[in-house]
Amino acid sequence: MTEPTTMPVRRSGALNMHVRLDERGIDLELHVHPGEVVALLGANGAGKTTMLSLISGLLRPDTGRISLDENVLVDVDRRVWVPAHQRAVVLLAQQALLFPHLTAAANVAFGPRSKGVSRKGAKAEAARWLAAVDATEFAERRPVQLSGGQAQRIAIARALAADPALLLLDEPMAALDVAGAPALRQLLRKVLRQTGRTALLVTHDLVDALSLADRVIVLDAGRIVEDGPTRTVLTHPRSPFAARIAGVNLVTGLSDSHGLLTSDGTRVHGIVDPTCLAGQRAVAVFSPAAVAVHLTPPTGSPRNQIAITLTELEPRGELIRIHAAGTLGGTDGLIADITAAAAADLDLVPGKPVYYAVKATEVKIYPSRQR
Repeated sequence: MTEPTTMPVRRSGALNMHVRLDERGIDLELHVHPGEVVALLGANGAGKTTMLSLISGLLRPDTGRISLDENVLVDVDRRVWVPAHQRAVVLLAQQALLFPHLTAAANVAFGPRSKGVSRKGAKAEAARWLAAVDATEFAERRPVQLSGGQAQRIAIARALAADPALLLLDEPMAALDVAGAPALRQLLRKVLRQTGRTALLVTHDLVDALSLADRVIVLDAGRIVEDGPTRTVLTHPRSPFAARIAGVNLVTGLSDSHGLLTSDGTRVHGIVDPTCLAGQRAVAVFSPAAVAVHLTPPTGSPRNQIAITLTELEPRGELIRIHAAGTLGGTDGLIADITAAAAADLDLVPGKPVYYAVKATEVKIYPSRQR
């Protein structure tokens, strides 16, 4: 039996940043604790990759300050600028970007060698990290001889062999196939947990956030609009993007004692969180499974009714997901999950007008952090 590989633990990596980059509309304030793994979510163009570029030294902010542990990386007022290669920060991108002329072992040894470690010491360090990512057998292969998943394993080993205080992961599973992504995700989880490494993870995948991150941040238009424990953000989303990635419906408005009042005057009935204050910005959230679909306006217990037009029927296992046009208080794209039999009985086709109905007991209303 193979002995488990011991990975060095690094209990540093406290990140503090407050910067602006006017050209891209970026205004970010972020604090990350040592050993914390933070997932960065947001639509394309929200500022996720720009945030990583500012931290890693690929972009200069117009104003602000970034520090890592006790080291100031950027301070615009004091004209402090630490070059990227001196920041103790490693960026792992979608592509492995290994040096094509070096073997896997030599790629991993590159970081220690660049820090002045002896050839023998760097070789031993490379062997340790290759073992840690279950890639010892690929040590003498060159990148062209590796699959995408194997190359990413080597890239992770190379990143960690450089002993970064902060690891930046920019959708590291995005370029992998369906079989390779889960294995790499499991590897990253093991590595991050066992080494206590501080990391920021850009992802569009709910599974990545749930399996890897302690905390989730949602960016929108260059600003942080949600920040909290992973489970809290993904089960009680307060922004449209977080709702979409969590697979729930979200409607915005102002809270009152009866529910939520949307911008067009529509009232959404639901269970109001005790922390909601009258007139405060709030969100109403409900699951697609809580939505019933009717051909005519429903009567009886459902208190929320929405006239919509079907745009797409999406098979999802034993269910059909209904996508719709037609808004509830300015919120478009509401979804419903119904059985295939129910869809057939209703003769649902794109373009057909129907009604959504949601019981008030299925709608949760709580304060929004949206600006």
